[in-house]
Amino acid sequence: MGRKPPRLPRRAGPRCLSTVLHAIRPPEPGSSCPSLQAGVLGKGASLIQPLPAAIVFDFDLTLVDSTPAFVHCHAFASRQSGLQPPPAEAVAPTIGTPLPEVFLRLHGRDHLDKLDDYLSAYQQHADEVMTGLTRIIDGVPETLRALRSSGLKLGIVSQKLRHRVEDVLRAEGLLSLFDAILGGDDLPDFKPDPRGLLLAIERLNAKPNATLYVGDTVIDAETAHRAGVGFVAVLTGPTTADEFAPFKPIATLASAGQLPAFLNLA
Repeated sequence: MGRKPPRLPRRAGPRCLSTVLHAIRPPEPGSSCPSLQAGVLGKGASLIQPLPAAIVFDFDLTLVDSTPAFVHCHAFASRQSGLQPPPAEAVAPTIGTPLPEVFLRLHGRDHLDKLDDYLSAYQQHADEVMTGLTRIIDGVPETLRALRSSGLKLGIVSQKLRHRVEDVLRAEGLLSLFDAILGGDDLPDFKPDPRGLLLAIERLNAKPNATLYVGDTVIDAETAHRAGVGFVAVLTGPTTADEFAPFKPIATLASAGQLPAFLNLA
């Protein structure tokens, strides 16, 4: 396979072959909201009243920038399958989407006969390069430590295979900060099915109405809504604040690094 790409400095796959596209729907007007509500910042007060007991994060483009890794893996899998490698700008918006669905978006249904080979090549190459080409987003390590030192329980629910999430966190010395990590191979179904998020909350010994879910896509927003969990949107992925607006997030932040200040923990 050639020499592995070098590990990049810190920056300022699924278990099934389902090809059903997820329908992402904003919540109905007047639908119920979790009990955690945005508040008004006062001296010594939090922007969230009350403070959550737990915070669950998406992974890719929420805590880490894995864009080069995804571009690299899709290019490799495409070449191995006799397909044209997609441009980086086509790959970036698919991060956080189940891999079989990404294949359809990038290559269409005319090449479904190559799906199995594509997925196999992708996963093989990802095992070699994904960790080294993934970088922690600025401010995330400090944020995670601040949240833990404030007594909050932390979890992750990602479409990515759990061992890849853990490999990155272990390499960065952050794995021990999390009490529950669920990857795509642990989920009953892919997000926006809420069961994975609810399972993580159960493992954290928390309740949905005392938990926040932090993510960078409307898939994450829909997942939180279906679970009855307050959602905090971050703009470190391609999704814009306007696209998040119909889901009425508790907050829309530039990055997860702003969470301690938003919660008045900084």
